[in-house]
Amino acid sequence: MKRAAAFVLGGLVLVTSLSSSQAVGPLGQIVSPVSATAAAEPVLTPTDVVRVYQTSELSLDVYSRAAGAANAARAAWSESRGGSVPMGLVMRGPAIVQQPEIAGYHFSMGVTVLPTEAIAALMGRDVAAVVARGDVVMGSTTAGLRDARVGDTIDLEAASGAVVRLTVGMVANDSVIGGTELLLSPAQGDRLGVTRVTSIVVWGFPSRDSIDANLAAYGLDQRVGTRVRRSWDPFDPDATLSMSETKARLGEFAYRVRANGVDADVTPTWTQQFIPPVRELYPTGINARCNYMIQADLRSALNEVVNAGFAGQIDVANANRYGGCFNARFNRVTGNLGVLSRHSWGAPIDMNTTTNAQGSTPQMNCDVVRIFRRHNFAWGGNFVTPDGMHFEWVGEQRDQYQYPSRYCPNLSSAPSVTSSSGGSRAPLKQRTMRARLLVDDGWGIGE
Repeated sequence: MKRAAAFVLGGLVLVTSLSSSQAVGPLGQIVSPVSATAAAEPVLTPTDVVRVYQTSELSLDVYSRAAGAANAARAAWSESRGGSVPMGLVMRGPAIVQQPEIAGYHFSMGVTVLPTEAIAALMGRDVAAVVARGDVVMGSTTAGLRDARVGDTIDLEAASGAVVRLTVGMVANDSVIGGTELLLSPAQGDRLGVTRVTSIVVWGFPSRDSIDANLAAYGLDQRVGTRVRRSWDPFDPDATLSMSETKARLGEFAYRVRANGVDADVTPTWTQQFIPPVRELYPTGINARCNYMIQADLRSALNEVVNAGFAGQIDVANANRYGGCFNARFNRVTGNLGVLSRHSWGAPIDMNTTTNAQGSTPQMNCDVVRIFRRHNFAWGGNFVTPDGMHFEWVGEQRDQYQYPSRYCPNLSSAPSVTSSSGGSRAPLKQRTMRARLLVDDGWGIGE
């Protein structure tokens, strides 16, 4: 699907036809945390930006409202496409740098598609120049996972099944490109079949008050099922890890979608290293197969739930039958493009699924929610589509961030705790959502 998008640059209105983006996937078998050493690409003048999005594809109604609000505020705006696509080889000349260990498997790569005008305004002209010449910009964490360098090529599988080979033209700091793994042009997105508009990004408005007033006037600010994310927003305690952060902390696998288009097989070497072979017992009586990397925090959270007298708030029988952690599955969207569930990494745990069905008003006890945040979990009750059953490991304490959450906001006097390893917590990070505006593109936009 294509729509007309307007760019307001220097008082001149340009109209162009854009498409939207969706799924791409990574390469090579990664089974341990990796850090990148690529140099950062600084943003010289941080630009205020607003992003309007829903879960998955943006509806025509919200698209029109967001464009109307941007135009009324005399701002520039653009379509954005986000998703995940399968990746095969990383090549350096004729040599293979990385490839899946099993033929027919791929890695999932998060991608963002933006026009060069938007990239130049939000990320810098040097970044835009790379995309304009047909190359891709890769995030630094992803480059570390891929062992990739500028000049390497990557093979991505399009929705048609064709292999598209692209060149890495820049390795950029994750925060510069909003936390996505790969930044592409609309032409590249079209070649891959990444054509769904997933958000509207807005910048260049005269003031924050101006854009806020127009977003409210167009009925977007408090609209259920729609999120307005501002770069200056305080940090959201229920923001999840990006795809690259998930891989770096919880290991990376290659996957193959089964014939039913839903379930997925993942490489057994990863499963053997990160996932227990059978369900294990946790406090409250929950039995689950959870990634080894989250187990200490999960046990600590459930122990505090028990000690605080809230064990009865967890439906253990429901969690053991319908919930749990590890479940490798795939949501097919366009052709072979789609997104892997976060449960494929065994990082979230689902509980109380009957009373907290996805899309319904969360009924989870807020004391339990805040305990889990204190022990390094984000909660799905404040996702764009509420998912109150869902607690996802993020590796840092989240109960002290004062974000105006719709459900179960943090208390201003949240206690601190020690880490699972016994060390003291790092001081609360003072940060905004500026560097994370695109982190969920590879997940189908959930948070």
